[in-house]
Amino acid sequence: MKITSDQRPTVMAPTKKKSRPVKPGLIVFTDLDGTLLDFHSYSHDAAMAGLREMKRLNVPLVLVSSKTRYEIANIRKALALDTPFICENGSAIFWPKDTTPEKPRGAKDKDGYWVREFGEPYADIRKHLIAFRESTKIACEGFGDWSLDTITSMSGIPHGMVALAKKRDYSEPFVFRPMPSDATLETFIKNLTKDGYGILHGGRFLHLVGAGVDKGKATAELINWYNSVEPAKPRTLSFGDSPSDWPMMNACDIGVAVKRPDDVAFPMREHTPLPEAMIRPGTAWPRKRQDRLAPAAQ
Repeated sequence: MKITSDQRPTVMAPTKKKSRPVKPGLIVFTDLDGTLLDFHSYSHDAAMAGLREMKRLNVPLVLVSSKTRYEIANIRKALALDTPFICENGSAIFWPKDTTPEKPRGAKDKDGYWVREFGEPYADIRKHLIAFRESTKIACEGFGDWSLDTITSMSGIPHGMVALAKKRDYSEPFVFRPMPSDATLETFIKNLTKDGYGILHGGRFLHLVGAGVDKGKATAELINWYNSVEPAKPRTLSFGDSPSDWPMMNACDIGVAVKRPDDVAFPMREHTPLPEAMIRPGTAWPRKRQDRLAPAAQ
């Protein structure tokens, strides 16, 4: 799938609306860019075989991304998904109300979803970044500073999707100009986060988020919800390709680290070990793993 303003995406056939059987033995959580979607083309074509097999086995697929809810809504439609999703690096969980009739704990009604918010409003995030920039004279720029063309140039996001990427609710992707050394970057981040905000390292950008926000917290909350509505505790499997995915992977039973196009996999941190961890080659998820999904999903 390469979604552009003048090209129809590859879509999966929608399933008929019906109640979901209540025994998924496996739930899959996945990052998008560089994981489910190709790092450069934003295509999910290499993952289609695995996606079809997951549908056949009724394995729920949960999208967990730095993308906005508007971007994810488009991708969910293309993949014919009816599951909850996590947007903007764990800033919020969205449950579609048509498949989740009962309000989850701590959620509110918003735009046809039940929403559990962990992040701060985007206006506050932007205000904090601007105040940091003006007080320190350190050059940094984010999506709020850039035109749609600049965002496309910096990120590779297709033109048909870039307006949705700029329509943010909880977080700001940004860069320092020029990119400092590791030691200087650490100092910058300490100054930027001293008032309770957080910085997450993504595949292309740093992400300024609210205090305590990460993919792991939201993933753990969603796992707890699945455990509360299913008769038996399902196994959880996750895929990611950058340091911001590590908390999500640590919240799941199995974590799969996907190598990036530059053949670099993010480091496994000894102080937050995964129950299981695998390094897999390639830039798309999951590549020829459908035969391994069946036993876990039974």
